[in-house]
Amino acid sequence: MKTTQMLRLLPVLALAVSAVFAKPIPGPKGGKILTTDAPHAEFFVEQDRTVTVTFYDQALKPVALSGQVVTATAEAKSGKVKLEFAEKNGALVSKQKLPDGHDYTVVVQIRAATAAKPTNYRVLFHDEICKECKRAEYACVCDDAGKEQEHKK
Repeated sequence: MKTTQMLRLLPVLALAVSAVFAKPIPGPKGGKILTTDAPHAEFFVEQDRTVTVTFYDQALKPVALSGQVVTATAEAKSGKVKLEFAEKNGALVSKQKLPDGHDYTVVVQIRAATAAKPTNYRVLFHDEICKECKRAEYACVCDDAGKEQEHKK
């Protein structure tokens, strides 16, 4: 009986291990892809520090919004800032800007629809440019992406 249970858990364990070691998907706009499955959600910080969340299919082609709801909380050293999003040009754009500075966590909450259960994603926000992949550090896709690194203070 225990062997049967172990064999049933093997595919789940394999999937979990592959998710942990999977290389990040580069976002088409230069942002961070938050989701592992389509529709993919890209978190992108604009020049004016507003945040754009765009949804893509498996081939990373933009898909029309279909009722998704996004909110985010920037947990900056100066205090928490809640970001609300509104539809603009086929994406969701924050009405507020990210706080000044960097080296803080942004918790992004995505709902497939208004009444759907939310899924939370955490983005360690650093806006320096990675020397290897030339993307903002929060969206880095290098082999060591997502690991704690030394950042210039």
